[in-house]
Amino acid sequence: MSPDPQVRIKAIETLDNQVSEQKSVLHELAFNDADSKVSLAALYKLDSFVLWYKMSEIAKDELVKRKSVKLVESVLLSESDTTLTSSERRKFILELKDNSLLEKLLAQAWVQKDAELSMRILRKIDKPLFRDKILVTTSNEALQLTILDSLKDAPSNRKLLNKFIKRSPSVAAQNKAEELLSLWFKVEKIPVELEQQMKMLLSRLLTLKDHQDLEYIEKLRTDLDFEYHKLSESFNYLDEVRRTEIQQKYLDISSKVNRNIELLKPVWIAQQVKLVRDNSIDTVSQNIEDYLGEVHTQLDSRIAELTTEEVDGFKFKLMQFGKELIQLIGDVPVSEIKQHQCLEQLNNKVNQSVHTLANFSGLQEAVLAAQHLVEKLEAQPLPSGPNDLDGAQAFLDDLNKNWRSVIGQCANFLPQELYERWNKQTKVWKKAVSEHRKELNAELNRCRNKLKAVDSLVHQGKFKAAMGLYQKVHVWFDNLNEKQQAQLQKAFSNVQQQIENLKDWQDYISAPRKPALLDEAESLIAKPLPIEAQSKAIKVLRSQWNSLGKTGTESDQVLNNAFDVAIEAAFAPCREHYEQQQKLRASNLQFKTQLLEAIQLLSNADIPIMELAKQLRLLQQKWRSSGGVDFKLRNELNEEFQALVEPLKQKINKFYNDNALQKQRLLDQARLLIELEPISEAIEEAKSLQQRWKSIEHAGRKAEADLWQAFRKANDNLFAKRAELNQQHKLEVKQQIEEIKLKVNTLKLNLNKAKNKSELKQALQDTPAVQDLLKSIPNNTRKELEHEINCVFEQQKRQLSELSKNEKSKEYIQLFETLRHWEQGANRPDVTDLRKHWQSGFTKAPALTNRDEITLKMEVIADKPSPLSEQNKRKQVQMELMAHKLQSGNSLELNTLLLDWIKGGELSETDKPLLERVERVFVS
Repeated sequence: MSPDPQVRIKAIETLDNQVSEQKSVLHELAFNDADSKVSLAALYKLDSFVLWYKMSEIAKDELVKRKSVKLVESVLLSESDTTLTSSERRKFILELKDNSLLEKLLAQAWVQKDAELSMRILRKIDKPLFRDKILVTTSNEALQLTILDSLKDAPSNRKLLNKFIKRSPSVAAQNKAEELLSLWFKVEKIPVELEQQMKMLLSRLLTLKDHQDLEYIEKLRTDLDFEYHKLSESFNYLDEVRRTEIQQKYLDISSKVNRNIELLKPVWIAQQVKLVRDNSIDTVSQNIEDYLGEVHTQLDSRIAELTTEEVDGFKFKLMQFGKELIQLIGDVPVSEIKQHQCLEQLNNKVNQSVHTLANFSGLQEAVLAAQHLVEKLEAQPLPSGPNDLDGAQAFLDDLNKNWRSVIGQCANFLPQELYERWNKQTKVWKKAVSEHRKELNAELNRCRNKLKAVDSLVHQGKFKAAMGLYQKVHVWFDNLNEKQQAQLQKAFSNVQQQIENLKDWQDYISAPRKPALLDEAESLIAKPLPIEAQSKAIKVLRSQWNSLGKTGTESDQVLNNAFDVAIEAAFAPCREHYEQQQKLRASNLQFKTQLLEAIQLLSNADIPIMELAKQLRLLQQKWRSSGGVDFKLRNELNEEFQALVEPLKQKINKFYNDNALQKQRLLDQARLLIELEPISEAIEEAKSLQQRWKSIEHAGRKAEADLWQAFRKANDNLFAKRAELNQQHKLEVKQQIEEIKLKVNTLKLNLNKAKNKSELKQALQDTPAVQDLLKSIPNNTRKELEHEINCVFEQQKRQLSELSKNEKSKEYIQLFETLRHWEQGANRPDVTDLRKHWQSGFTKAPALTNRDEITLKMEVIADKPSPLSEQNKRKQVQMELMAHKLQSGNSLELNTLLLDWIKGGELSETDKPLLERVERVFVS
């Protein structure tokens, strides 16, 4: 071939691309010629779009590559180009791997009209930004809708849709985008809402494990199970781990509730049996009481008209009831003492009624006698005064005794009208007797008490008062009856003797005593005491002076006048003090009035409750610290103050109580968190509760302190549990890490001991178990261990690769050693140790093969040098191999060529040099 490119170009013009041999030459020139113009001339001559496209991919020459790319793009990007039919163009586009060309294609309006083709191109390019650009810029509504259908929820896609909605002129596409956004937002909320609902459901379910009401448990359990299964339909919105956790938690709590139900079931069954028995007892007891009431009604209204048959009917019915009661008494456990007693009492009542009805004539006689007694009591006049008491009481006692004797065992069947008349009249008699007796006792007690008062006054030295009171007591004593006078005679005589003695000693006592008292009064003027002590001393002196009385003498009158002057002078400081106190009380009254007005204004003020409580507390403190007022106004002011304060306190207390109730609910929830798993969720929920606690205002001093202490304790318990679990988890993780390290070291040891592929693969058989253990290890530690395991894998790969390489090399060495002994005329070598693949080359009949050409092909493919004498043939072989690859799309394999080479049969002398060349290809 001429070294001049122009000569080669002219030669190309003479070649025919329809002739196979000339077409091969064109292929060689197009793809392997060093001159770009020659390559382009050959490509134009071949006139194949496929070859132009291939050259656009592999060309090393910039001019050739640029021309090829330009031609390919001109064909593909032009809808009117006829080089390819529409179906060929579409098929070729689908098979294209050049993403940059695909992007240019997708920018064409005619491509965008085919929504399916456009989507397949987008999926092949796999560039979200490019897809988003097409969505926003294309005018094809069908393509926009198709792209929208392919979008998945992601922050970038949400941003894209918001942008698209603002810019897209297509109403349908806008609606579709809005629907997608709405759906994504809805789906985004589902897991959060679902987890919240499940938390609440599991919390409610957890409360049942300690509940004691079986019916409540089973009813709520049924409702919660239904709610759970309904919520579980949405579990696909949760990730696998969270879904498994919730399901396991539900099963664990359900198991606890089931155990509680199993414990409560026997008790509940016993309660149901008791309830049935109690209902039966209540029914029978009520029937008996109703029937006894009916019998009483008949006896009340028709006791004189009842026949023997009717009375026998009453007895028979009551006896039947008695049998039922005996049966019930036997059914009631001995431990039910109270129920036994009630049934026994009712049975006794029935038996007594039967006995009374058995003696019906006696009952009738008793009724007549009772009627006579009632009429006698009604006819007797009531006692008119205290003197009639003894006779009246004796009459009433005698009549009561006769009444009890008459009614006897018939008391329950006596007509109600007789009972009412008897009770009414006895009450009237008892009231009259009681009133007269009170009157007598009052006179007696008054006289007794006043005698004691006279005696006390004498001992206190208050002789004048004692003698004055004695005159009244003497009159009262004379008005008492003989029996009462006898009761007080001793006390009266004693007091009478003391008064007689006082009259004799009064003058003797008062003469020296009055000057001494006058001196004491004058000393209070000279040396006054503190105000309260001074006032008390003056009262004592005045009382003692008055007790000495007046003798009527001139000297006594002088002493009396002097004492009055002295006492008045001694009291002057007290009077001044009391006037100051009165002024202070007036000032305090004004201050309290102002406080009342301030409270009234506070009642009408529209201010926050906490501010209201603060101001009210200040006003209450001022009220308590304010001084006293006139005792006549004190109660009235305090009542007005309380009347104004009470509504405010109620308003504040309601505010505090509402806050306390809210905080109590948070406290109850916080206490339940100790049972919630996993602990991380419980901690997060506790933090949420703490924030909500802070948002609730004060609950009152005592409630706030108690609730906060309890709430903090619940949180402390929860965090203590977390700390304990964390410590336990750290220990478990540490143990797992030690276990994993031990297993990794074992893997390394096993790998180092392995001698062949089987042992190498067997050495890492425990790797899945180690990888499973790694899943529960924290990331920072896990990465280090994963790196060690990956290093073990890499070591295994290297060892396997080395073994494979060695085995392959040994295989080829054995094969070529066998081929060297396969000479013409020699026996067929033993090939039983070779692979069956190679054995087939020795066993079949020799094929007509060109070992020279096969050897060259193997050298070209393996990029091994060929003898200089074979260079022209090597180029020819290269072109053939290239043409084969372009036409079939596949390359020849070395092992296939080697097998063809072996199938050529026994080696001749000319084949031996070829064998050495082939061996260099496979054994380096």
